[in-house]
Amino acid sequence: MELQSDSALTLQSPPGAPPRSPPRRYPYPHGGGGCGGEDRISALPDDVLLQILVHLRCARAAALTSAVSRRWRGLWRHLPELSFRDIALDAANAALRQIVCPSLSRLEVEIPEEHRIMDAARVSALLHAAARLHPVDLVIDLWGHCKDRDFPIKIPCFERAASIKLRVVNLYLTLPAANVEQPLLERLSVAGCRFDGMAELITRCPNLRVLEVCGCWGLDTVKIHSPTIEELVLDNNGVLGNLDIVAPLLEQFRLQATMGRDFNVLFSAPVVRYLWWWCSCEQRNVGIGQVWYLRSLDLWTEENAYVLQLNIDFATHMPVEHDLIQQIAQLPQFSVLKIYLATYGHVFGAPVLDLLATYTGILRLKVVIRNLERTQECRPDCLCDASRPYWRSQSIPLLFLEEIEIDGFEGSGHEVDFLKLLFRCATLMKRMTVRLSRKVFPSDGGYEEMRKIFEAYASVECVVYGSSGRVVDI
Repeated sequence: MELQSDSALTLQSPPGAPPRSPPRRYPYPHGGGGCGGEDRISALPDDVLLQILVHLRCARAAALTSAVSRRWRGLWRHLPELSFRDIALDAANAALRQIVCPSLSRLEVEIPEEHRIMDAARVSALLHAAARLHPVDLVIDLWGHCKDRDFPIKIPCFERAASIKLRVVNLYLTLPAANVEQPLLERLSVAGCRFDGMAELITRCPNLRVLEVCGCWGLDTVKIHSPTIEELVLDNNGVLGNLDIVAPLLEQFRLQATMGRDFNVLFSAPVVRYLWWWCSCEQRNVGIGQVWYLRSLDLWTEENAYVLQLNIDFATHMPVEHDLIQQIAQLPQFSVLKIYLATYGHVFGAPVLDLLATYTGILRLKVVIRNLERTQECRPDCLCDASRPYWRSQSIPLLFLEEIEIDGFEGSGHEVDFLKLLFRCATLMKRMTVRLSRKVFPSDGGYEEMRKIFEAYASVECVVYGSSGRVVDI
């Protein structure tokens, strides 16, 4: 497509309309601002010109103002805030060497992936060049080469920095020399790299309030004991073996990680308001009973309460090395329990009962039954039921449980028994919600059994939804 020149981009009059008058031009007063007129802006003091350049938010744009007048030439080197975006490493280093301002309020250097740096030593040189400018707010965004993932790059000390954001993909960052502190640092964000020494980092930053570590690896153990930390984000690319958090002022905590084989948690944050954890168990070695294992665990805050969601699958070939209940005991006390079960047609009453027996203080329970396609039928001697057939006759006091929801109810015999168990144990239940599987019809025996149970507990508000999502009359 050929672009038109400015002279060609004129409005055309519609057919039959009178010709347009030429646009009226207004003279600039006293000759200022027009071609050949007086340049009043360039006559302003340097401090005012620097304020104008600061608002450009771009070092390249600030440097280009030299085309306006020689008066602007080199002024960008005195700016207290400088942003170099979409720039190659050599150009960035050359620009940093020209900066005259001894202490920057903000420095941003963004080197895109197409200018990937092939030598870790050059990254180190860039960081040290930035440190010599003593920025208060520092942002470094660049890409290294995969071959340098194990080559340590020592982070220099940024003495005046209150905020540091380092996104250095494919690189390996280590802490500055021993006993070097960052006394003014309040916010730190590290992403895309290998990053060691979390516990030591915390001790060197006595005023750190916000810490974000995202997409990093090498964090087998995360230990954060901090009297000042208020916000924490951990998005771990690798396997997390131990999580040790003691933070009396922590208010927000977000965690995404893969649980290691011997995953342990110590968490103490008495004033936390927002919490979101997602931990996958790819080792498939945490379970309950002999045939149920944990696939993932979610924990979050909702209406000033903790909600725990467990995704549990049935499998006979996965050895259970760690007891799920013992793992959950390390978590904060939760009020809402959501259990998502991939049952494959197997009996699930025993493991759910064990969870309820351990956490009798929950207020709300949701059980989602996902009867996925079966590779083999559940035999009468299957471990899912043969090892604990007496669960149907057990009773535990669930005195605080007020709301229960069962999603995917098919009306099989053991599901009806599970429904009876819940009514028997939760004596103060106020509401029961059942969402039927598409396999259930009102003529089925399980549906009729459910209706009889509801009639026997008339004081409980019972609501049934069909597979279409509409309320079903019972």
